[in-house]
Amino acid sequence: MRKLRYLGLAAAGFLTACGAPEVDESLSSDTLMSTESTVIVGSVDWKSSTLLAGTEAARASAVGYISIPAKGSRCTAWLVSDDVVITNNHCVARSGDARGAKVSFNYIDGVSSTARIWYDCSSFVQTWKNLDMTALRCAPLNGQLPGQVYGKLTIAGTDAATNASIYVVHQNCDYNTQSGCAPTKKYSPGSIMNANFSSTDASYNADTLGGSSGSPVLSATTHEVVALHHYGFGGDSLGRGTHNSGVRAGLIKSALAGIGL
Repeated sequence: MRKLRYLGLAAAGFLTACGAPEVDESLSSDTLMSTESTVIVGSVDWKSSTLLAGTEAARASAVGYISIPAKGSRCTAWLVSDDVVITNNHCVARSGDARGAKVSFNYIDGVSSTARIWYDCSSFVQTWKNLDMTALRCAPLNGQLPGQVYGKLTIAGTDAATNASIYVVHQNCDYNTQSGCAPTKKYSPGSIMNANFSSTDASYNADTLGGSSGSPVLSATTHEVVALHHYGFGGDSLGRGTHNSGVRAGLIKSALAGIGL
């Protein structure tokens, strides 16, 4: 299935992109004002990033919640260099969408809304609609760029094979069954279901929901980015579906190399 078909079918409900309306920071319960969702595969299988250790914890540190006030929405973003974050084109498609965009890398369990640290990531660098990918540049805070504080992710030189173990790091919670939950940073384990699901994508069974758009899919062995998550397939009213899908590493790596990343 080609990406163009995904764009055409999304409105019909066969596929659902994973952005979500912005969380209202004034609400102490961090209520997610949305029921948009894709997709949990089977039962929920994720855990808080605060429970991670070692390399997985270090990689998760470079992933954050991106607030997109120009669209009243949120997604997930991750650092590919000290000052550039990657998210989806359907989250930020043009420079106007990036106005006021900010990223918090400590939007995690146990950190209050007043203690979250936000970086201005409103500088539009480039977008690739065919890969559903956008790059934004972040300004330093207190003299430091975000990558100098939280690290950055490396994109794999080869695509992941079918059945390879992977994990997704994303900002979410199961708001379909827990109204008012906070979309803190989560770790979702899984495996590649089809390494060549489409001309651009690999499919996998790691869980995500609306708001996970732009998440990195990482190899469980090398901890390198093997895909850019962007949609789920077969979501129902509770956000349950059959699989998730992300753009393969080779295409991401080639596109970013074209702009010197």
